[in-house]
Amino acid sequence: MATDDDDILTGPVPAPDADATPSERARAKTFADLVDKTLAGRTPPAMSTDDRALLEVATVIRAASGKAELPAAKRRSLVEDALRQAVGGAGGTSSGGVVPIERARRRWVPWAVAGTSTLVAVAAVLLLWLRGAPTAPTVAMPEPTPVHQLSRPADPLIGPISREQVGDASTRIDTIYADRLDGYRERRLARGRKP
Repeated sequence: MATDDDDILTGPVPAPDADATPSERARAKTFADLVDKTLAGRTPPAMSTDDRALLEVATVIRAASGKAELPAAKRRSLVEDALRQAVGGAGGTSSGGVVPIERARRRWVPWAVAGTSTLVAVAAVLLLWLRGAPTAPTVAMPEPTPVHQLSRPADPLIGPISREQVGDASTRIDTIYADRLDGYRERRLARGRKP
């Protein structure tokens, strides 16, 4: 009679340090035998969905660890089929045997591609060599900006400030502003004139 303890998915969860029960040991041995048979290529045709799910996980873990390899004949057949498809032959063999690649009908296709790409590369190199170095366009250098249009100290405009003129700052500021405005106008209006 099966109890709820026999099902590992719905049964109670054992304590982490608890010893395995006899039913757990029997189930583990049965599953280990199932994994061994599957790896040997003798998977049973019918099994429970839980066992099938666990077996798929075990197979994925084994494949991810890099220990799953195809037999040499199967690897060679797959490589030959891929190469045959790459050079334009029929893909896959109906008998499952290995057909040498020399029987491909269009062996000239890779050579034609390589020859064409070589000719294109040679033509590009010759074109660059015969055309010569490109000449840089001549750029007219702008005229240097006159000194009266540059930022400069205001001392030459104002001169020394005597004690009597200390309170007359607005007149000094107006003089500096008018000088700068003259330079700005000259620069701004010069853009519109053509020499």
